[in-house]
Amino acid sequence: MAYTPLATVLQQWQQTPEWQQPRQFLCLLEHWPKLVGSIVAEHTVPLELTGQGVLLVAVANSTWAQHLMFSRSPLMAKIQQTLGIPLRDIRFSHRHWRPPCSAIATDDTLPKVGNLPTVAAAATPQEAFQRWQDQVRQRSRDYPLCPRCQCPTPIKELQRWGICGLCYARSA
Repeated sequence: MAYTPLATVLQQWQQTPEWQQPRQFLCLLEHWPKLVGSIVAEHTVPLELTGQGVLLVAVANSTWAQHLMFSRSPLMAKIQQTLGIPLRDIRFSHRHWRPPCSAIATDDTLPKVGNLPTVAAAATPQEAFQRWQDQVRQRSRDYPLCPRCQCPTPIKELQRWGICGLCYARSA
């Protein structure tokens, strides 16, 4: 039994009639910005090329759909001349529109936090609570005290209400 190279099998497979339409659609996707222009391409996405020769295109909104409906015939002719894809119709709809995904953030685009200390995970819930409590105490050690409950209170709360937020909520 002779083995045929994979590249040959794939090439033969792509020549079958079943692969004609997907190949045409991929070609259309590749050339879409050149066919319609960069501005229109930003607001449109070809979705499907049906077996009946109908191209379904998602548009950003109904205004784009209406605008493109008026230029449907010239666009069909341009696709036929440029790519050789016979189209019977082009249908524009904003129902399936999804805004283009933004680029994936890279390390260069993410904000820099600085060197954060590495902290080992707490062994018990009590240890985790104790760490949290120490951090809160450390943060609030320079706060002035509430005149009513003697708890450390942010200056803005004392300026606004004259007491801490908890005491103010209790008195309301």
